Amino acid sequence: MAGEPAVEDHARNVKVGDGLTNWNKLPYFGCPGYWASFWDLTSQTAVANTTITFAYAGVYSITFSIQFTNSDNSIHDINVWLRRNGTNVVASDSRFSITSRHGSVDGNVIGTVNFVLKLDAADYLELIWATSNAATYIHAEAAQTSPFVHPSIPGVICTIVQVASA
Repeated sequence: MAGEPAVEDHARNVKVGDGLTNWNKLPYFGCPGYWASFWDLTSQTAVANTTITFAYAGVYSITFSIQFTNSDNSIHDINVWLRRNGTNVVASDSRFSITSRHGSVDGNVIGTVNFVLKLDAADYLELIWATSNAATYIHAEAAQTSPFVHPSIPGVICTIVQVASA
């Protein structure tokens, strides 16, 4: 019925009837709040990509940060972008100029980007990256005790939060 709220037992999501639309076609009221957080504790060369498949349709905020390292004495670029279902996402590319090695210390840059995308159930995203020089790579590091104690450094961190239902 129009204006009648109902709660799905299995997921505790609310829908409000409009008197015309089939239950399965009604949007959820508010946001179901699906989310995920991933990280990778391995260093990667420019042949690795990551795929994330979405079980539920919705509008998602996708944020990633990547720890880039450059062992060369010149600055080199790395590009990172998204592909949706095998197709590049328009205007999703970012270029990071990775600081050159200085003295005996490799150059490091952390690249962080956020996208908001409407996705359908079963859509998949790939995080793609390419570099102009193999001396630049995604760097991960184990926890350290010297010169000071600190936790591990993931090469990639990706968080996904649903911000609206489909």
